Amino acid sequence: MCGIAGVYNPNKTPSQARYIMNNMLNAIAHRGPDNFGIWQKDALTLGHRRLSIHDLTATGHQPMHSQDNRFSIVFNGEIYNFEELRAELNITKWQGCSDTEVMLTAISKWGFNKALEKFNGMFAFALWDASEHTLTLARDRLGEKPVYYYYYDGVFAFASEIKALESNPDLELKIDRSALTHHLETAYIPAPLSVYTHIKKIPPGNILTFSFGKGVALDSYWNLASQIECAKQSMFSCETEAIEALEATIKKSVKLRMAADVPLGGFLSGGIDSSLILALMQSQSQSDKPVSSFSIGFNVPGFNEAEYAKEVANYLGTNHHEQYLSSDDVLDIIPKLGAIFDEPFSDVSQIPTYLVSAMAKKHVTVCLSGDGGDELFSGYKRYLSTPEIWNKIDRIPCKSVFAKILKNTPVSVLEKLFFFLKPYAVRYGKAGALGPKLKRFGEWLNAQSIDDLYMISMKHWQNADSVVIGGKYSAIWSSEINTLDSQLEKMMYQDSIAYLPGDILTKVDRSSMAASLESRIPLLDPAVIEVAWRMPVSMKQKGDCSKWALKQVLYKYLPQKMMDRPKMGFGVPIHNWLKEDLREWACDLLSESHLTRQGLYNPKLITEKLTKHLSGEENNAAHLWDVLMVQAWLDADPKRAERL
Repeated sequence: MCGIAGVYNPNKTPSQARYIMNNMLNAIAHRGPDNFGIWQKDALTLGHRRLSIHDLTATGHQPMHSQDNRFSIVFNGEIYNFEELRAELNITKWQGCSDTEVMLTAISKWGFNKALEKFNGMFAFALWDASEHTLTLARDRLGEKPVYYYYYDGVFAFASEIKALESNPDLELKIDRSALTHHLETAYIPAPLSVYTHIKKIPPGNILTFSFGKGVALDSYWNLASQIECAKQSMFSCETEAIEALEATIKKSVKLRMAADVPLGGFLSGGIDSSLILALMQSQSQSDKPVSSFSIGFNVPGFNEAEYAKEVANYLGTNHHEQYLSSDDVLDIIPKLGAIFDEPFSDVSQIPTYLVSAMAKKHVTVCLSGDGGDELFSGYKRYLSTPEIWNKIDRIPCKSVFAKILKNTPVSVLEKLFFFLKPYAVRYGKAGALGPKLKRFGEWLNAQSIDDLYMISMKHWQNADSVVIGGKYSAIWSSEINTLDSQLEKMMYQDSIAYLPGDILTKVDRSSMAASLESRIPLLDPAVIEVAWRMPVSMKQKGDCSKWALKQVLYKYLPQKMMDRPKMGFGVPIHNWLKEDLREWACDLLSESHLTRQGLYNPKLITEKLTKHLSGEENNAAHLWDVLMVQAWLDADPKRAERL
């Protein structure tokens, strides 16, 4: 696991370019604290920071060159099937035993496209081809590993994180206010956008080719829609066959990801996905020591899964580590968030994800996680609630009138007027929150279709372009795919191409890498994805039972009665903290005078949300956290405010 960077700038001398590259690599040293390397060819400079996982010797050093010297590579990630590819290549003389060398040899022997097709892993890499005089960047299929690129005024640059590009003084950087509009809606900035106008993300499953004097070309080598279409040609009809295939496939995926020359463990929330991964790790461990597991908890009712995680760990016999977080822990980490997430990011589970990564790093260098299970096997509550809600609101006459009434009526009044609905509100979230749910229901009433409803339900801020001064919204992705059989599948697909890479995988990568910890995700193996989409909806969702297929596998390793409990998620009691321990910090950053001077957000709309939250009238924690994380990001580097 590493950090990569590169620059093509014909206006710099080799010594100047090397100096700049040193600064870029220093900015991402946390991604690779073990070693670094720089290679130059004419106006091109490639850089690498190494976190040693395979082949800890100098033969794993990067930038690495093919034996014929045609190709040079900087690589961030893991190719899990490299031993299989190594055997298939049938080469007698190897320099070392790293997956990077296998990648170079495969590309040399099979060609770029065929080799890329065979790589099973998480990766972002840049490949220089001395024969074609091209630099090719590739990102893995689902977007586990990040790569950003800059191309403007004849200068091309790329890096694993934006902070490396920020350290290059030759790059013209201006904050993209329209990207911040997207952030207010989703809590992340979706690909291909970034927080800066001239910096873009390479989307998952894409390659970018830079040719000297010819510019850049972006092309897709893999997309989920095509994989789904192929999978649906051979759907499972027998549940027993499907469950057996699923168990075997996930088991193999876990085994592949347990290969490492450094200590390894697993994150454990106590939920279905992480418990299954830990169970399969423990069952396949070849060590005489138990697998290490790590969990985070809160001493707040409704936000603590640590007790469940401990119960699972005790049953499996793992070497379990846990940490309970207080508001002081949160206060300590908040100043770091703007640096960890090098563009605005505001999924509050970023806090426990980073802290559990930092805790795990004290004991291991690699951790497996259970991410991806919700998107593949119907794990989110919204997959059930969205169709139910649409069936109800679609029959309501004069929806727009009711929407306005609910929007303009205070929460306290709504609580009193509709007290009789309180027992029914539990189905759509935590108990005791009727008023905010009715406010949310008012937003749903504006939906014109079930797809529209789903998009509205996923947004934090509605009409975000009115909140960001100078920000404009434009749709950048679509959920259109002809082979999906149900609304549930459409939502799962949409989450897999947008929410999963934009939110979940971004959170996991930045949090773990900030702690110099490698995170691996078995459920995102291409073979697991194929098996999941070969399953009809009925094998994923049976009535109110979500993740049915995954649970059938899990029950072979853990008692059903231990695991049959409501999904909690990796939640954080930020609602309470903003009114208590974080109140002073939030009020300072969101004061009307500060926002006015800054000139980024509409002060009136922000302060209104803050006032209603502090009074208890509304729960606006998500809205406020979105803005606060932008403020934290700006504060992390004084130069950022100059780019507004």
